[in-house]
Amino acid sequence: MHIKATYNINIFIAYHPSDKEMFEELYTHLLDLNKRNRGYLINKVWYDGTDLSKEGRQTIHELTEKADLVLLLLSESSIVSPYFSGRALRNVLHLHRSGRTIVVPIILNTCWWEDTAYKELEVLPRAGLPIYDSINVKNELFDQVVEELDQRIEKIRAQKIELEESFKALLHEAEEIFTNWDEQPEKLRAALPLYREALDHWREGFVPHRALLESRIHLCLREIDFRHYAKAAHEAYAVGDYQTTYFNCKDALDLRNDAVMSRLFEEVSVYLREEELLVLKKPFEEHLQIAQRSFLNLEWEKARDEFYIALEFHEEGFIPTRAVIEHKMEICRREAILENTMGKSMELYKKQQYAASVEVLLEGIKSVNRDAYEHIEHMIQVVGFLENVSRFHDKKSNRWGFYDSKNSNVIIAPKYLAAYDFSENLAAVKKWDKWGFIDIEGNEIIAFEYDFAGHFRGGVVEVIQNKETFFINHLGERVDTDEAKHRIERWERPKKIPNSDIKYLK
Repeated sequence: MHIKATYNINIFIAYHPSDKEMFEELYTHLLDLNKRNRGYLINKVWYDGTDLSKEGRQTIHELTEKADLVLLLLSESSIVSPYFSGRALRNVLHLHRSGRTIVVPIILNTCWWEDTAYKELEVLPRAGLPIYDSINVKNELFDQVVEELDQRIEKIRAQKIELEESFKALLHEAEEIFTNWDEQPEKLRAALPLYREALDHWREGFVPHRALLESRIHLCLREIDFRHYAKAAHEAYAVGDYQTTYFNCKDALDLRNDAVMSRLFEEVSVYLREEELLVLKKPFEEHLQIAQRSFLNLEWEKARDEFYIALEFHEEGFIPTRAVIEHKMEICRREAILENTMGKSMELYKKQQYAASVEVLLEGIKSVNRDAYEHIEHMIQVVGFLENVSRFHDKKSNRWGFYDSKNSNVIIAPKYLAAYDFSENLAAVKKWDKWGFIDIEGNEIIAFEYDFAGHFRGGVVEVIQNKETFFINHLGERVDTDEAKHRIERWERPKKIPNSDIKYLK
């Protein structure tokens, strides 16, 4: 059988964990309320106060909001606990004063409850007589508590019947007005206060749920505000006040989408954007023109400064793009550095300070392009190695390597079975039982696959592989024998070196 909302009584009971046994005994007596009130649905929910976290406080708030009757079991332990003195339970006093619920403290044992926030309430047993301090009359006191609570439930029932009738009347009137509101949106102004009053009358168990009332109120507020902003937008548009039109359209569309408002908003947005761009473009283009003129005149620092100012006025859609302007600024920066560097370098050159002149140039290149500078440094180091590189034999490991004959620093560690001096920037070395070629940094340039190898001369070297003798170039590619001999002949002729046999390293 469907139980009427007014006959659904929610009881919330709060007690301290140390009072659990007393609570359980009291709870058995509270079951008599079910027998006394047949036809009621009495929901008893209890909470022992152990969870004081944010989630726990939220749970207490939700339970007390739904409660028709709140029972606070007061004892020596509970009145000093943060649970009973905290905001979660103190809020029930506000619910009690507003008539939304009835709060009843039940005195379990002697405690100074008169010094708590609950002193203004009517306590049970009557006169604040503690139940467990009078063992001889404990059962009588339990009966008294149940009797008094039964009277309060009767009062709650009467109040809820009256409240539900008022709630239904308000809701019915509001729904009558709300019907077909989209045809007459102005009716929502009359429905809104009725829904709000109905929400104030709503209690747990009333139908429909409060979520429906809240959604109705939200819709009324939204549509009332929407119509207000829409009307203001059209009035402003009629007199050519596009700025006011824009903001009222925006406020209206923030509430809900509307085709008419969207079209109007788009129209005034385009107009205002064009006006704004014209205002913003003027200083941008002025500084850009000065920058471009200075750029063509090779006035690098002035051009860079003007490009920088132009960027401060740059907006999306401006031409040239931000990336193009930043690229030109970088060109100006580099050219200005190189121009100043060349000037300083030439002054030093005229004074025959050649080393300082080179140092200034290198610092300038370093500022303009660090990668190029580091590559130059590296190449200088490589050239220095090639000028002074010599092979050496490490007796301890019985391996060959290369060192700088100028300062005796090792360039390539001794790790080869045999090695030949560098010729044309490559050296033949033997690894395992095969010969190959490495550069001054020890990188393998031509693979280790030859039985014998010689010196590079004229860009070619003679090698033997599988008993076949032939020539290869710096890339390890085969070269025609006649062409190779011709190269070697041309390489030897200027040096006037007599014919000599090619020596091989095994």
